[in-house]
Amino acid sequence: MGAVRSEQILKILELTDSLNLHRESILIPLSTEGEGSVTILDDQRVRIVVSSNKPFELWLAELRSQLVKMNLPTTHD
Repeated sequence: MGAVRSEQILKILELTDSLNLHRESILIPLSTEGEGSVTILDDQRVRIVVSSNKPFELWLAELRSQLVKMNLPTTHD
């Protein structure tokens, strides 16, 4: 298990911004875990856990696909 760096958080937020997801709806734990994960919490926030097993840029590309497939509400909805 590693730590998520501030520049990685910024890249994740840039990605979620590009998908028009409200920043207050994003939760990014500061530790990495396995393959990483994306889940919707009971309060409708999106919990994004960074992978400790994959290179960050590869995981980030996969994250984009996961978020698009989830069809999450955007700031314009």
